Amino acid sequence: MPMSQPKAPEILAVVRDYLEGTILPELRDDKWFNVKVAINLLATLERELRLGPEADRAEAARLAALTGSAASLDELNRKLAADIRSGAIGSDDPALLDHLRRSIADALRINNPAWLTR
Repeated sequence: MPMSQPKAPEILAVVRDYLEGTILPELRDDKWFNVKVAINLLATLERELRLGPEADRAEAARLAALTGSAASLDELNRKLAADIRSGAIGSDDPALLDHLRRSIADALRINNPAWLTR
């Protein structure tokens, strides 16, 4: 991808800030709600662009260690599911539980980081 400035997350932040600071205060009822939903979606997309690649790399590394395989993230997740179903990896395996906790925390950091502080 060519180097361009500003980067996508910065563009999303500017649009989100404009909607939240300038447009949203002027709206009421369903228009306010719909713009608020759009603002939240932009924030999620911004976090996904910033945090997603590292979360995917970390998940793939954990899955490779758990399954003893080298493959794409989707293939590693399918392998993990198959290994759990077959009993090759126990559902109480500490490494599995650690992986699941870390994966859920990474997903929450992207989807709704406020849930991590509750």
